[in-house]
Amino acid sequence: MGKVIIKTCVKKETSKGIFYTIELSDGRKGISSEDLTSKIGFELELEIKEGKPYEGVMQYYFNTPKENKNGGKFFAKDWTFNKRQLSLELAISSIKLTDQKVSTENILALSEKYYEYLNKK
Repeated sequence: MGKVIIKTCVKKETSKGIFYTIELSDGRKGISSEDLTSKIGFELELEIKEGKPYEGVMQYYFNTPKENKNGGKFFAKDWTFNKRQLSLELAISSIKLTDQKVSTENILALSEKYYEYLNKK
């Protein structure tokens, strides 16, 4: 991965599908499955993988980073669910310590405060 500036992006249609030939401002050339024409001239972060040399020039594969950072084998972990679950457990435990009867709305409000605190860290 690296921050780069796209110099050109040209659409190519072949029998295998549509792809885009990309040239970066540093001179590297390659292909992408994504249309990056709207990103020409802007600095952006791309995943860059080396390919094979073609006509004496090293080719690269360029793609925007995906949210799934674990190689595509499994779905990325949903930390939001874990934080919500933990905040609800903390709210219930806190209320049990006070030994008072509390409405569901108050439990959820306390849970939301715990969730906000967890997201600050």
